[in-house]
Amino acid sequence: MQIKTLVCSLTCLAALASATASAATDPQIEKISKAVQAATGKAPDSVMKSPVNGLWEVVIDKRIFYSDADARHLIIGRIFDSATERDLTAERIEELNRIKWAELPLKDAIKVVYGKGERKLIVFTDANCPYCRLLEQNLRKAGNLTVYNFMYPVLRSREEARRIVCASDPVKTFLDSMASGQVPEVGQCSNSAVLDRNLELGQKLGINSIPAVIFPDGSRYTGLMSVEAIEENLANSAAKK
Repeated sequence: MQIKTLVCSLTCLAALASATASAATDPQIEKISKAVQAATGKAPDSVMKSPVNGLWEVVIDKRIFYSDADARHLIIGRIFDSATERDLTAERIEELNRIKWAELPLKDAIKVVYGKGERKLIVFTDANCPYCRLLEQNLRKAGNLTVYNFMYPVLRSREEARRIVCASDPVKTFLDSMASGQVPEVGQCSNSAVLDRNLELGQKLGINSIPAVIFPDGSRYTGLMSVEAIEENLANSAAKK
């Protein structure tokens, strides 16, 4: 199988697809899956028709490739709709990376309510992360939020995170630590096992840096967010639900 890197508009991809058009059948999906696995050593997570007739979308580890109907060429690139100026590949990547709230163990998070708490967010955060502390200040300013904070000790901060989840009042200790950067000493507790679960969850979701914010529609944002960005993303999320 040849590997080619292409970035094409729908017009140029249509020309490629016209020579390899094929009906969407289960045997076709199986054929492409076997060929891709033979070439890459990995079984595709999914194979489906792409927006371009005759071109197939192949997903491996949330990465998108495209294949012709004969599974002879694997195309690495993006599909752009030149009429609407939409990056269709980017839209699919966003869809694949959406996180399902119903599948998340919110009981393992530190729940903080600002104001009425009518709007909801999830944040993967760390006690040793300056940007996480700045984000908490902006969340407080935005207000009317319920924020589920998953302690995610990836910055040599396991001990600080343990102190927070083991505190007699984890919410107060978390907020105090976000304000001061200091976490008081506390004894050992069985609840510290939540940190291992959080790390496993974050790795499964592909949380590679913090802070990471997950919105109600499952979309995510990594890094410090201004109050304006928080409000904009909440509005966009509400519109998509």
